[in-house]
Amino acid sequence: MSLMVNMPSVRFEEIELGRLFRTSEAFGYLAMDQFAALTGDHSVIHTDPSAAKLCGFPDRLQYGFLLAGLLSRIVGTNFHNAVCAAVSLDFMQPVPAQKRVDVTAEVTQIQHAMRSVALRITMTSEGTTVVRGKLTTVFLREPEGKQ
Repeated sequence: MSLMVNMPSVRFEEIELGRLFRTSEAFGYLAMDQFAALTGDHSVIHTDPSAAKLCGFPDRLQYGFLLAGLLSRIVGTNFHNAVCAAVSLDFMQPVPAQKRVDVTAEVTQIQHAMRSVALRITMTSEGTTVVRGKLTTVFLREPEGKQ
């Protein structure tokens, strides 16, 4: 079950420094198996609980890039007519399957000439930072007559 705040999408002109955007997800085995099928990444720490336990983990680990997909959710559900332009992430701690990850994206920079916004990304699980980084998104101009 995802946690998504249902608010109208924000236009570039409405963005403010310090504004927070959040989402949350706990990816289970089905989502992880689907990710493996889509990407071809069948690493045993993600697909085999016994192998993950032999590596010292309590269960299969969620894919880092599946967690990174939550950034697309942040942009796609919160920003009007925007696309991801750049992402830089540091994966700090592994997250076992089915553990909730809370994502916070904070507006840290607004570049008016480029219509871009930089967001500080923090992902936590059970109070521990598991991913941190930066996301830059660009707001596309509305086609003539659609504004």
